[in-house]
This record gives sequence, structure tokens and C-alpha cells, in this order.
Amino acid sequence: MTYALSLRIFLLAITVSCLSACNTLAIAGNTKNKSLVAINQSALDPVFKEISGLASTDQKYWAINDSEGRAALYSFDKKERALKNVVSIDTASNIDWEDLAQDSQFIYISDSGDNIALRQSIAIYKIAKTELLKSAVNHSIKSKKLTISYADKNNFLPQKNHNFDSEALTVVNNELWLFSKNRQDQRTKLYKIDKKHKTQIIEPTASYPVDGLITAVDYNHKSQQLIFLGYSKRSIFGHSFVLVVDVEKNLPVWSSAARYQLKPYAQWEAIQWVSDKKFIAAAEKSSLTNQTTAEFKLP
Repeated sequence: MTYALSLRIFLLAITVSCLSACNTLAIAGNTKNKSLVAINQSALDPVFKEISGLASTDQKYWAINDSEGRAALYSFDKKERALKNVVSIDTASNIDWEDLAQDSQFIYISDSGDNIALRQSIAIYKIAKTELLKSAVNHSIKSKKLTISYADKNNFLPQKNHNFDSEALTVVNNELWLFSKNRQDQRTKLYKIDKKHKTQIIEPTASYPVDGLITAVDYNHKSQQLIFLGYSKRSIFGHSFVLVVDVEKNLPVWSSAARYQLKPYAQWEAIQWVSDKKFIAAAEKSSLTNQTTAEFKLP
């Protein structure tokens, strides 16, 4: 085989490989160059310095802190963003709380963070809304615990780049959907969880190309759309983005995914639909910004 022919074959192989990779990323990035600029940005009380999940009731947003913080739910006013309630969860521990989900009866706390893949199991705590919404400003309540193990995890040695950190939880069609934060391949795996079984071993239902790390998700039952929050590892700070994905036949339709970069830069960690076109995001305190919330509007 001549050098010229070998070179042509090599270049062709590189081109095919690049096109394949680019097509995979394009599935999750067909509006990749578009941006959303924050509106109605508001500072939060310092208690929210590591805010990591959001849920919504009539007049309040509820939030949690991560990284071995207090086992408590905190609320803030929807208009003024002022701290309103601190509710301790007596029967729970905060190993690494990462997201909140909700249905008509419960708020679910996802204790699923696992930065170095050491955990044998994760937990989800169910909080009854009737207990949470008692008139007392500060009170304590109990929870019910779901203990979850991954069927596809068989290595519990410390790892920096792995696919078993999960930071995004939501309720879809009466199921809990947990999405992974894959440092190894920058995809996300979907795990479906039964809300009633106390102990479960879960297998991934599907895996999707997100070209980044997913930190939160919320489902809009009216529009039947998921909104993911994540950040890219392609820049020195990591640009935050959202993905809006349709749900049909009880699965995400990834070909519909629309991607938008969030501005200004902040360590955006939590997300919640406000309407069919608006959502709120919350950022924890970082070297560049204090803890804050902002609304964004989709085109």
C-alpha cells in the first residue's frame, strides 16, 4: 500500500469518526449556540449558600442544601425571595442531597450524590406535603425512606471519572426518574424508580448524549417536557446550559432536545418550571457569585 493511499484512508477514517461524534452531540445540541439571559434575578438568604434542589407550593419555593448540610427543607417567598421556613427532617440524614421532586402528595429528596463512586446505595426521602405545610414557621417532621442500589454498579473503589453520581430527580407519569451525572462519558442514564417500594435495585432504562454534566431536572406535566440543567466541561469555568426535551410513550424523545446556554455565568444547581415557557434556576455561592435565583424565558 502506497504512502499516499495510506494517508487518504487515514484521513477518511478520521473524517468518519468526527462526523459520527458530531452527529451524536448534535442530537442534544440543535440550538447549541443560543443563549438565555436571566430576568428577575434575586439574591437569596446566606442559608442557601449550597442550594441544590427546588420544589414549588402555592406561595413558596422549597430548597435543600447539599454536601453534608443540615437535614432540612428551607422555603423562600416567591415574590420577595425572603427566607420563610426551616423544617427539620428528623428521620433523615444529609449525605449528599442533590435534588427535589414532587407530586400531589409528597416532596421527594434525592440523597444521591456520589462524587467518587464510594456509596453502596443511595436514598430518597418522601415528605408528606400536609406535614410540610403546617402553620409553624420552624418545625420538625418525619419522612419515609427508599433505599436504592444500582444494578450496573460493581466497583466501589474511589474514582474521579465515573458514571454513578446522580443529581437530577423528577416525577413523570407516577414514577420517579433519576438521571446520572456522568463524569466519564458526559452522557446521562435514566433510572426509573417505584415511589412505593422501600428497597429497590434499579437498572438504566436508557442513556442519552448531553455533552456535559447534569445537575437537576424538572418535568412539566402540562407540556410533557423535561428541562435539564447542566454544565459543560469545555471551558475553564464550565458554561451552564439547559436542555428541553419532549416526553412521549413514557420516554424522553431525544431528537427533540433543544439546548441553550445560561447567562450570566453562575454555579446554577437547581431548576423548576414556572410555566410552559418560563423556569426558575438557583445558583449556590461560588467564587464569582453569591447564592441567587433567576427566571429565564424560552423562545
